[in-house]
Parts: sequence; C-alpha cells; structure tokens
Amino acid sequence: MLDLERVKDLKSIADQVHKIRLVLINSRHPEMFLQMEAFCQDIQRELPNIEFRVKKEQLLAYPAIKITDKEEKINLYYLGLPEKREWFPFFNALKAIATGRVTLGEEDIKKARGVSVPIEVKIFITAECAFCPVVVDLANQLAIASSMLRVFIIDGGFYPDLVKHYKVTASPTVIINEDYFLVGTEAHEKLVPWLEKASQKAYDSSVLKSLLKQAHAERVVELCLEKEECIYPLLALLQDKELFSRIGAMRVLEELAEKSPRLTEKAISKIVSMLDTNETRDKGDLLFLLGLIGSPEVISVIEKKAQEEAEEIKEIALEAIENIKKKYNYV
Repeated sequence: MLDLERVKDLKSIADQVHKIRLVLINSRHPEMFLQMEAFCQDIQRELPNIEFRVKKEQLLAYPAIKITDKEEKINLYYLGLPEKREWFPFFNALKAIATGRVTLGEEDIKKARGVSVPIEVKIFITAECAFCPVVVDLANQLAIASSMLRVFIIDGGFYPDLVKHYKVTASPTVIINEDYFLVGTEAHEKLVPWLEKASQKAYDSSVLKSLLKQAHAERVVELCLEKEECIYPLLALLQDKELFSRIGAMRVLEELAEKSPRLTEKAISKIVSMLDTNETRDKGDLLFLLGLIGSPEVISVIEKKAQEEAEEIKEIALEAIENIKKKYNYV
C-alpha cells in the first residue's frame, strides 16, 4: 500500500492523469511481476483515471513497468519497484507527462530534442544509493522530452544477471548504447553531453578511458579494428595521469599487434613521435611498449634514446631492444 505522502503526491495530479499510461511488461518471474502489478494497482486505486494495462514487449529483462503517454511515444522503463528514494523521480515522471512540462533547462531540452537517432540508456541503481535518484530524475525527464531516448532504470538487487553481464561494480552506473559508461557523480554531470557523443558515435579518449575503467578492454580492441581512427585517442591514453588508463591502453595495443599489423604500424609511428616528451614516466612507458609491439625498424630509434637518456630510461630502452630481437630472432 502507498503511504499518505505518496497518496498526497498522486492526488496533486489527479485532474491530468488521463494523459498517462502505465504498462506492466510480461514476466518470467511471477513473484516480482505480482509485486509490480500490486504497485500499479495501488496507483490506479488512488487515480482511477490513469490507464493501466498488461502486455508483452521484447526487453532486455523482465518484468518491467513502462511509464508512457497514450500514444506510447515515451519509452521509460522501470526494472524494479520505485520505492523509498526512487519514488521521487518516478512521481516526477508521472507529473511531467500529466502536466506536459519537464523539469529541464531550455538548453537540455534543446539537446534532448536534437537527438535524431535512437539511443538506449541503462541506469543501474541500488536501494542504498543516495545519489541515484538525482541521476534517474534527469534521465527520466530527458526520456519524456525526446521520443528517441529509451531509458531503463534497473535495480541491481533484482536483476543480478544484468549486473554481471555489464560488469557493474558501482551505483549509479549509466550505460549509453552499450559503449558509453558513466559512474558515480559523473553520471549526472556528463549525461547530456554523452548522449550527444553517442548520437554522433564519437569515440574520444574519455569514452575509451571509461570502457577501460569498466573492464571492457576487449570492446576497445573491437572499436579500433572497426574504426581505425580510434587508435589516436587510444594512444593519447598512454600519457594519461591515471595508471589504469596507461596499462589498459598498453594491453589493447598489445592485442592489436597480434590482430592488425597495419594498424600497429600506424600506432608505432605515433608512439615514436611521442618519445619527444620531458615526462620521464611517459618516456619509460612508451619505450617499454615499443619493446612489446615494435619491429626491428624501430631499434635504431630506441638505441638513440638509450644513448641520450639517464640510466633509468637507458635500462628500459635496452630491455625493449632485447625483447624485439628475441621476438624477431634478430641478430
């Protein structure tokens, strides 16, 4: 049953709820389905004019509550019960549809309506997450503003298989079109600009970095093979301030060396030019990487660095040369 505060919220939009449709999507989990059904029926009990129906729809998981309008142009799905903290963004979504007014600034409305290709947004939340409702509220309002957005609010406690599949380790975690990951406070700060990136299929260093951080190095490899221009933002991560970015980029480049010699040749050429840096850490990392993926043609370049640099860098350079010689049986 809904508590008095939630009943009061619902009564405040009673005159306009005829615009709202709640849809309960089919389920392979009867217990959860019945909980969602009871939740929707509680709302309908307080708001008899709200439309509620049950139907089948192909989704990533079941059951789900869809919040939409009569034409079903709004695609907002709850995979979980919007209780406790999550009531606030859920009710705000109902209110926005009922009143026809989203709680977004003009610039965000413009950007949301400017999205011209379908975009899917998954937001993983937990009941304990105090910041999750803020991110969910923004995503909900964006979904109501743009029919191109399909937003899923996923309670990780109820859908552990999805959490495992997407390697989610923190909440909130936002995944846009499978490749664009935002975690924690950045999920709110960057959601709108990253929707724009996703709509343009833009893969800059920040996008690749987020994939590496979420343990999706294999996807970065795929992207570089599919879109060769991705190699350049990946190489930029070799000089990133965070260790995981540098190690992740090296791992990807090592795998690419096995799969695409032509692409690796481009990477090596760029890495050689990057050696002209005053940062000792970066210089050492780049020489070490050349030892992993380099060919005999770069030995002369590395030898020159060994002669020019201090002992620490010289040792790394000489080791890189030995690694290349062993790999190519080069004398």
